[in-house]
Amino acid sequence: MDKSVVITGAGRGLGFSLVKQHIERGDRVYAYELDLTEELENYARENEKLNIYQCDVASTESVAAATSDMLSREEKIDFIYNNAGIFRFEDRCGLADTDIDASVIMIQVNAVGLLRMCKAVLPKLGEGSMVVNITSESGSIGDNYREVEYMYGMSKAAANMASMIFQKEVEKYGTRVICFHPGWLRSPMSGKYAVDSPYSVSCDESAANIVAYSVNPERIPEGVYFMEHTGKPLPW
Repeated sequence: MDKSVVITGAGRGLGFSLVKQHIERGDRVYAYELDLTEELENYARENEKLNIYQCDVASTESVAAATSDMLSREEKIDFIYNNAGIFRFEDRCGLADTDIDASVIMIQVNAVGLLRMCKAVLPKLGEGSMVVNITSESGSIGDNYREVEYMYGMSKAAANMASMIFQKEVEKYGTRVICFHPGWLRSPMSGKYAVDSPYSVSCDESAANIVAYSVNPERIPEGVYFMEHTGKPLPW
């Protein structure tokens, strides 16, 4: 397809699956990861359309340095997947036991990191560009059932709000923003219980669903900006 694609958190899990989906489509992929994995590096050696960069989305300086090469190469960004995120298992606790100072890093990465990347590519967005933000159902206030995980839920709710404000800013240029809950992924970030659960989903399956909607945005109902990877709309 020869589209330009930016993916963060691309070294493993859902991010790596998104990379594979777009490489198989014949797109030019710019993959960003805090700690470059051997799997991603080997895949880049096999695919000349895959460019990989070390990037910490929690650092404005790192984002600027990591994206400079991509920005110099491309006149327009067709797709950006803001997938980089973190979860602290030690924060599965009530407020009394929450280490607020330590866990605030999740907001810095999951929400503010998304904005750093959007700001970096903003000059390259235009008619038909898709900004795909991997948030979570845990950011839904309307569907909240949790009694724990304060900072994680707050970080995803903040990412959702950032996405909607950004949508209002860029829609006049013909750019669309969509937030996806990728499902309970069988990935390191989800933990061991997701591996054998009948309710979890593989990263490859989730990525395939997300890409199918991203490349065919007409499938997304009018006025829907937050949905599961399966297409089910989610309440804010």
